[in-house]
Amino acid sequence: MDFCGPYDEQLAARYRQSLLTPLLAGWEFRQRPTLEAGHTGWQLLAKKQDWVLTAPIRHDLLSNEWAIVVTNAEQIIEYVNPLFEKMTGYTNPEAIGRRPNFLQGEGTSQLARQRMRKAIQKKRTVSELLLNYRKDRTAYWCNVVIRPITNHHKEIVNFIAFEKEVQLEDVPDSL
Repeated sequence: MDFCGPYDEQLAARYRQSLLTPLLAGWEFRQRPTLEAGHTGWQLLAKKQDWVLTAPIRHDLLSNEWAIVVTNAEQIIEYVNPLFEKMTGYTNPEAIGRRPNFLQGEGTSQLARQRMRKAIQKKRTVSELLLNYRKDRTAYWCNVVIRPITNHHKEIVNFIAFEKEVQLEDVPDSL
């Protein structure tokens, strides 16, 4: 190393260990597992978590009519399908590791959010009509059906949200 003087040599000797230690702090450096898009991503997750899937859930997962969000039991997103990306504008890597409420905003019904939260805490299926926001912050109405997913030990390991955009004329006036 080239030094300007004895003081530089002294500083280099003093801080040498910190210069060699890699930076390990900061959430932006954590490894985010990215699953493949399409059916393969959720199927890998299903195999890893040992899901028990009913025929209707399997049918909805395989159909191309729902945007799909898979979260773990703590409500952290582990997988989104291409229809989710198209509907929201968020890519798979942008969504993974976040909570689904990042799609909600000032116009989202607090009552609907509370009903969803209570159903998830009770580990029950819930269906709600929500006002969500795309990446460009434009609002859209979304029919959301959240179902708990168990493994072969009857433990809830994931939640799957099936989402479908609803046109404005289909939204009840009471909302």
